[in-house]
Amino acid sequence: MDQVHGKTTIIKFIIEIFKKDSKKVSLCAPTGRAAKRMTETTGEEAKTIHRLLELVNIQDENYLENIETDVKNINSDVVIVDEMSMVDMFLMNYLMKGISSTTKLVLVGDINQLASVGPGLVLQDLIESDIIPTVKLNTIFRQAAQSKIIMNAHNVNSGVSFLKKEEQKGLKNDFFYMNISNTNDILENVLSLSTSRLKNFGDYEFFKNIQVITPTRKGNLGIKELNKSLQNVLNPPSQLKREKHYGDTIFREGDKVMQIKNNYDIGWVNKENSKIIGQGIFNGEFGIIRSIDNSEKTIKIEFDDDKEACYEFSDLEQLDLAYAITIHKSQGSEFDVVILVISSSSPKLLTRNLLYTGITRAKELLIVIGNGKILEFMIQNVHTKIRNTGLKEKLKRLDNKNEGE
Repeated sequence: MDQVHGKTTIIKFIIEIFKKDSKKVSLCAPTGRAAKRMTETTGEEAKTIHRLLELVNIQDENYLENIETDVKNINSDVVIVDEMSMVDMFLMNYLMKGISSTTKLVLVGDINQLASVGPGLVLQDLIESDIIPTVKLNTIFRQAAQSKIIMNAHNVNSGVSFLKKEEQKGLKNDFFYMNISNTNDILENVLSLSTSRLKNFGDYEFFKNIQVITPTRKGNLGIKELNKSLQNVLNPPSQLKREKHYGDTIFREGDKVMQIKNNYDIGWVNKENSKIIGQGIFNGEFGIIRSIDNSEKTIKIEFDDDKEACYEFSDLEQLDLAYAITIHKSQGSEFDVVILVISSSSPKLLTRNLLYTGITRAKELLIVIGNGKILEFMIQNVHTKIRNTGLKEKLKRLDNKNEGE
């Protein structure tokens, strides 16, 4: 299934149909953040694919080269996988090993978003093989057609520039584009939007509603420098706030941080009810540093859902400041307000699917800031890195063989 919009409604409907038939349904996604979002939107428990298959001891989930690793058999009648574009060939191999021939597999994803970090083009190859039943959601319904975010996402996906002024009449004020070339001016606007302008515009608060995303880690508008600048204005140094220097990063009490790899072992306690405990903080989860204890060498972080986890200083490699994150890291997430920075970078990064992925992270308001020439280059740049895969051809040969028998 190639999703554009409305996938949540369809997933919920599929779950309802199978449950009425007394079928057991398992929900999963390739990242913890995507699984959490799936749980929130469906009201049903969703797990990471790794946790569903009990692949929890593999440290680098992006490169599971040992294809002989055993997995848990999934005892379900139906398995629904969201954000399939993020699933690489190794993870798909494990998923197929974990399901039986009688299990129905429903794949939900968008091939116009970024490809998986690991090798392969699994979702695209499955669709282009023409042997997997596929439904494409491409109708823009009336309510969606009132959103500039959605209309501009469709424009970009079709290789067309943002809506012209005369095309915006009667649409929601949920999209703004600021054509700015100077790096310092872009940064100044990002900082002012994050600290006061969006608060005045719609009572949006940075730590509650707003996320800055950018194509790159490096450069004056990459996440490294943006995080330093945003940290300085949103959570400046104070004698009342303890800090921990780790490499070239300063972690400070009150900072917004992100877990950048799955940790299935770390324990957590519910802030409101200490009787509720659990294990696991996953790649893409956001939190706030509540306290730093330099004598005990620990940092206490409050994550979403009131989960509090205690990190040793030696575990800080798992964390990054998250005032600004890359578009790659934002995939599988949604935010009320997105400030999307368009900055100069390698042409390999400045692609249409990267821009489309960034645009579709915003739920209520999107502000795009950057050089118009770079933006137009991204809209037209469909030349992504070539991935040599044989999955599509193998599926076709298998289908031809089955037809001949």
